[in-house]
Amino acid sequence: MPVWTVQVAGVEDEIVEAGLVATEGGALVALSEDGLMVRAWAPGQWRTVRYMCGADADPADQAQDQDDALVGLDRG
Repeated sequence: MPVWTVQVAGVEDEIVEAGLVATEGGALVALSEDGLMVRAWAPGQWRTVRYMCGADADPADQAQDQDDALVGLDRG
């Protein structure tokens, strides 16, 4: 299953194993391959999400390619 790193405002980056991530109404949700919600982050809380290669991926080794990122925008 893919591994994602989520940059959350004010805390250390979180790592989640999920089939996919999506946005809904400003919130970020992580879904299993079966479509079940694994994790959710509130609108304005998350900043960036990046796909990490492999289950043992190290956040320090993540690609700098911005094409693999979702960015949350604060609607202030």
